[in-house]
Amino acid sequence: MATTALPPLPKMSQNSYWKDIGQRLTYIQEGHKGPVIYDFFDPNCPYCHSMYDEEQSLIKAGQLTVRYVPVAYLMPSSTPEAAALLQSSDRVATLQHFEALAGKSFAAPMTASGPVGLPQAKATAPTIQALKTNMAILQTTHSMGVPAILYEHKNGSKGLIPGMVSHGELLTMLPNLK
Repeated sequence: MATTALPPLPKMSQNSYWKDIGQRLTYIQEGHKGPVIYDFFDPNCPYCHSMYDEEQSLIKAGQLTVRYVPVAYLMPSSTPEAAALLQSSDRVATLQHFEALAGKSFAAPMTASGPVGLPQAKATAPTIQALKTNMAILQTTHSMGVPAILYEHKNGSKGLIPGMVSHGELLTMLPNLK
């Protein structure tokens, strides 16, 4: 697990950065207990789907709150798939349904446009803006890959884990997260 401190943030303290991203990001939250992490994902990322699976038992046990932050850049179908998630009247249920389908889709051969059968919607202007903002914030971390986990330590420092994190690694991190 390669963790890195966030890069220096111009004209903004680490604490105001954390508060600011929580207000600017568009996300889908699962869980209401335990430390909060932000999990940046693209709907067409098989590693992101695996990361989702790794987090679920911790969420269900009340040990972790995950704010899933969609970005859309891996494939042409990423934007309409992210739109289906963000424009849903029940984002959590749609995310859970999507992830159940994604497990089957990623097991099958991929098409040039991504996994077959994932929900799609025409992205509205506000959704397109939300996806652009999410991507811009991901870029401020200097991580362009997904999944990317953004977190805060109990001591107030912020960190980033680019790439996949196992269930065991998450368990090791939990006691130190805010």
